[in-house]
Amino acid sequence: MAEKRLNIYKKLHWLSILIGVLTVILPLVFWSKIPDRLPMHYNALGEVDNWSDKSSLILLFFVVIMLIGLMSICVYFVKSNMESQHTAPAEKSSMEIVYPMLIIMNLIIQIMLAYMTFCVATCRQLGLWFLPVFLVGIFVPIIFMVYKSVKLQTPDKAKNARYAEIEKSRPGVVYRSRVDWWLGGLLLGTEAMLFWFCIAPILQGEKPDWFVIGTTVFTSVIILPLFAMKYVLYDHHLLISMSIYGKVRIPYENIQKMTKTMNPISSAALSLRRLQIDYVENGVRQMALISPKDRDGFMAEIERRKL
Repeated sequence: MAEKRLNIYKKLHWLSILIGVLTVILPLVFWSKIPDRLPMHYNALGEVDNWSDKSSLILLFFVVIMLIGLMSICVYFVKSNMESQHTAPAEKSSMEIVYPMLIIMNLIIQIMLAYMTFCVATCRQLGLWFLPVFLVGIFVPIIFMVYKSVKLQTPDKAKNARYAEIEKSRPGVVYRSRVDWWLGGLLLGTEAMLFWFCIAPILQGEKPDWFVIGTTVFTSVIILPLFAMKYVLYDHHLLISMSIYGKVRIPYENIQKMTKTMNPISSAALSLRRLQIDYVENGVRQMALISPKDRDGFMAEIERRKL
């Protein structure tokens, strides 16, 4: 990554930390001026639907501090691996995509938390735009990162076309992605919450909110296809199918090494129990991270097919 871009991302990271720190410090400085009763919860329309005493604001401070710490650890880990001389070129290229995504997501989260804290402390509504803007701000960087990761691949188009024809005519051995309980719970919990926001007005005899319904459909298009992720073994190649996010085909003859890993960078995997596949495509070293349910069986099957 160019030094100029790296410096910009460093400044954005420190800006995120500054926003988070001020989000905690400023309310404490003006604590005596904050009303005794504050909004405790907002609905999907950004309207207050529950109130509490101002001590509940302390919980929001803990969330801000925790997120600053967690995101800073992730940024440090990715940046260290990105700059390390011992990191493989393919992995370094992946880190250079993940690093900006983490920085931008952290900045968006801290801005949203700062705005939320301001609204709570001043007893204001969040506004109708808050939820959709927050969701778009979180998911757009992820989608862009996935797009960049797929684009980073340099496949042989003619060979890919032949493999695509084979996939239509012959069945392969399918391995589904393992799903970690916390990640599955987070994704499905988000969907369940949005679905409830859609049907709650209808159950109460009110008109459906098409804005909320549109937001739910948008996030569903992003989240639900992730659970269709699969890895298919054909006679001469591995197909990594990421549903709407694209496909990657790796000939067995190009695979140089397979290792078990817990590498957390975003990839075609819904679990941290991952398998790193190092391979060469058109003379360029590449890396794929996947999480088949049966890692040992998957590795053994690929080794058998390579013979």
